[in-house]
Amino acid sequence: MFQEYITNIYILPLIATIVGLSLVYLYDKFEKKQYTSAQYLRIGILIYISTYFTLYISKLHYFTETKPTMTGGNIDPQSFMPQPNEFNKSHLEQFKIGVPTF
Repeated sequence: MFQEYITNIYILPLIATIVGLSLVYLYDKFEKKQYTSAQYLRIGILIYISTYFTLYISKLHYFTETKPTMTGGNIDPQSFMPQPNEFNKSHLEQFKIGVPTF
């Protein structure tokens, strides 16, 4: 039951906001910035909104879906992608250095 509260999409940003505001408060005391309560409120709202939308986007599974691959024909997929150990030496800079004269 406790885990359901912690993993809730509305409660988790609230926890992140409390942690974030406490870090901002410690920074404020350390650097003597003297933030007003309105600035703390704005920072808290920004932390809550950004955390909420990050969790919302992560729950959409948009970035974790597998894309369908192109199949068919006698196409060799290795011919399109360069191999990791192959590189062309003509692209490397070449310096002609001689004997030092110092």
